[in-house]
Amino acid sequence: MLRRLRAWPVSSWRHGDRTDRTREALHALAALAAAARGNPAPAVPDVGPHALADQVVVLLADARAAGAPGGDIDRVMAALLVDLGGG
Repeated sequence: MLRRLRAWPVSSWRHGDRTDRTREALHALAALAAAARGNPAPAVPDVGPHALADQVVVLLADARAAGAPGGDIDRVMAALLVDLGGG
């Protein structure tokens, strides 16, 4: 999934509500990582649609490294896959 997202042009992110759905997943991943560390959820900067796939990769890795529950991470990613039309 991540490889495919990284190949998307900016125009693909602008289709429907893909950007909004992905930003929701980014916030969820950041919140999971913060909760695992006992911290409040941080703000996730909007760096534009061209960087969304990279943000997913980074925040996914951060949530895993923080020790967030794998099932919660899997649910966020599965929902994102469905929201982006891939599942």
